[in-house]
Amino acid sequence: MKKLMTLMLGLSLALGSVAVTFAQDPPKKEKKAKKKTAKKKKGEDPKKG
Repeated sequence: MKKLMTLMLGLSLALGSVAVTFAQDPPKKEKKAKKKTAKKKKGEDPKKG
């Protein structure tokens, strides 16, 4: 009986920690995307001449 309780306690601890890990918000990468400059397309510039 003691082994069963130890097993159940260990499993609940492991599954609980996994659930808490996945419930956290992932780090946002939007700030890095805003810092990038927009590239000009080849046909966007007016032609000279």
